Amino acid sequence: MTTCRALLPLALTLALSICPRLHAGAGFNDGDFTTYSWTPVKIQDTTAGQTASFAAGEQPTGGFGTAAYRSNSFSFHFNGSSTNQGIIIGNLSSNVAYNPSVSGAIHAITGFGLAASNSVSGGAATVSIGLLLMQTNLALQTNIYYTNQLQPTSGAWNQVKEQSLQLAADFTRVGSSGPVNPDFTTNGGTIQFGYVTAASLSSGSATTITGTLGVDDFQLSISNTPSMPRFTSQQPAHATNLLVTLSGLAPGETITWFVSTNLAAWSIDNPPNSATNTNGTFTVTNSVYPGASGWFLRAQVQ
Repeated sequence: MTTCRALLPLALTLALSICPRLHAGAGFNDGDFTTYSWTPVKIQDTTAGQTASFAAGEQPTGGFGTAAYRSNSFSFHFNGSSTNQGIIIGNLSSNVAYNPSVSGAIHAITGFGLAASNSVSGGAATVSIGLLLMQTNLALQTNIYYTNQLQPTSGAWNQVKEQSLQLAADFTRVGSSGPVNPDFTTNGGTIQFGYVTAASLSSGSATTITGTLGVDDFQLSISNTPSMPRFTSQQPAHATNLLVTLSGLAPGETITWFVSTNLAAWSIDNPPNSATNTNGTFTVTNSVYPGASGWFLRAQVQ
């Protein structure tokens, strides 16, 4: 919990801003890929003629820890030229989404994890996996794909984790046109999260690459800076009750009002006056110092 204080003597009509709860955020976890509905999409095809094919689906057993998992199978023809050729498959869920304009700017992706395995034949292709973002660009009215550093996978099940902070600059556009990096600010459009599986080859004789990549235990955590709640007062300083109008409270946040005539010693909440997951008009009752000519208001956001 972070306590944010907005303090002013109530001698005039107030226009106060409450500081946001920092490093809060969202988390998504789909251990067996059965919690959310996932949709595959071919994001990039760098083969001659763009003829790479893919399929995706849930498998009931055999995953990381023997339970259910999700698979991506692929096939592409490498024509023998010394250029990188292959396919990038995206897997997204509309349920794994975050809207910065509603829930606050994203500070960073603080954690991402998957378990992966692969089986490939036809050549020494590189098979990788990574975090995927698809952001709706409001100006262009289109969806743009972004991914961070892809990580190679081995044949057997192994965990792939990214635990360092991933900022907007750490993600680059792939398989689409538009801004090079996603917009994590409150001006940015809704972001759907998921993962990519990629297979490619850049040297060797002409051959057809086929394979299957299994994915399990999806984990994602986001640190955000929620939109700043704001309130205004239209009551005079001697009022027993202070009417405040609140807007911009982030989903799931609770705000409690405190009053005091002493900035060093705050009373208990007076009385509890909080709002969760909502905005509107509330009354803060000054029952401790009803006759005070100047009192202070504190807001605790949690």
